[in-house]
Amino acid sequence: MTVRILPFLIFLLSTGVWAQYSIKGTIDPNHDYSWILLYKLENGDQTYVDNADVVDGAFEFKVDEGASGIYRAYYQIENNLYVEFIYNKEEIDFTFNPENPAESIFFSQSDENNLYQQYYKTVRASQKAIDSVQGLYFETSDPKETNQLETQYKNALNELEAQQKDFEERSKGMMAHHIVRASRQYNPPTPVREPMVYMDEIKAHFFDSMDVNDSVLAHSSFINDRMRDYVLYLNQSDTQEASNILQKEAIDKAVNWAGDKHVLLEKFEESLIQEYLHMQNTPMVQYVMDEHYMELPKEVQDIQFMSKITASMKTAIGVRAPDFSWDVEGQERHLYGLMGTDYYIVLFFSSGCPHCQMEVPEFHKFISGIENMKVVTVGLEDEVKSWENMTANYPEFINVLDLDKWSSPKVKAYGVQAIPSYFVLDSEKRILAKPEDFEELKSLFEER
Repeated sequence: MTVRILPFLIFLLSTGVWAQYSIKGTIDPNHDYSWILLYKLENGDQTYVDNADVVDGAFEFKVDEGASGIYRAYYQIENNLYVEFIYNKEEIDFTFNPENPAESIFFSQSDENNLYQQYYKTVRASQKAIDSVQGLYFETSDPKETNQLETQYKNALNELEAQQKDFEERSKGMMAHHIVRASRQYNPPTPVREPMVYMDEIKAHFFDSMDVNDSVLAHSSFINDRMRDYVLYLNQSDTQEASNILQKEAIDKAVNWAGDKHVLLEKFEESLIQEYLHMQNTPMVQYVMDEHYMELPKEVQDIQFMSKITASMKTAIGVRAPDFSWDVEGQERHLYGLMGTDYYIVLFFSSGCPHCQMEVPEFHKFISGIENMKVVTVGLEDEVKSWENMTANYPEFINVLDLDKWSSPKVKAYGVQAIPSYFVLDSEKRILAKPEDFEELKSLFEER
């Protein structure tokens, strides 16, 4: 019998078989979700692990014993909707409301996640009390009230410090310990009279509790999220120009703090670039790209990401739209050569696109009532006849035929990924807006 068992044991050891634990969840209310995807966070990236069917709101994953880490379960990946949790060699069972996953998630089983949730709720309430006292302290000059607030502040700070130490002690040996320790927030030892002095102190000590070399934090989104908060939320001013100055300094400090953690810096800088691009803050996109991202080692830089950003920058709000040409009876015409109106709309469409067939006539009807407007349509076509039939209804438009369709240089220059696509330009051909659809375009001109 021993002879037969021994080879089996050797097989188990050599193939690295692990015990498995269950991760069970319930989406409540279900909202008819039929599947859910499990990803693990690793070095700022998400690695696909598994998928599961959702039956009456319930789902289950099996995870290997040695696969501890931070996980996300996506129930609507196209809209980036997920629940995040710690897995560390234990059975997990939780419920959540998909409308508000972060606040509604409840763990009926999981020591790691229950402790962190308890920490988060307890410390957040105590920090809120400290912030409230500090806010009142800014506003008062009454000596009696000042003394009362100073006493309240010290008491609240002592309570928070005791809670922090207690949770750090209780979480020792857990993955949650790394996040609890790094979440310790700096508060001045006594309330501060001037708001600007207070903010300077907070910023000066922002990274005190975080260890950039912590391997658990490195495999989560924690440090990246905190660095983004430092830049985007602690460095705001009354004007965009002033905010940009503050945030450039903050980015420099955050990058200097991260040192040679190039993978971390890549993800941090990419997330900032995407955020600034979404905000249409072109100067800050350019600053992060030129001063930091391009300074990373070549093997860390994402070539596809850089190409996408470069293309997006060509059609950012406030940038002059890419010029293009077309032929009219043997003569070359250019977008930049058009004159004599306040606004231009460049519309990309196709006569074979069902959505375009419905929307373009509505667009034509609406735009006909606006006098200070010229429309340039770019038809992405396979052949001429259907384009001629459709554009014959719009003789007042400047109708441009492009038989290169999706490989067209115009499409690439404008970053067109779907049709119809609208670009609203001013008299100098600067981009004023990129409406998502016809309804948004209508609202732009109805407000003028």
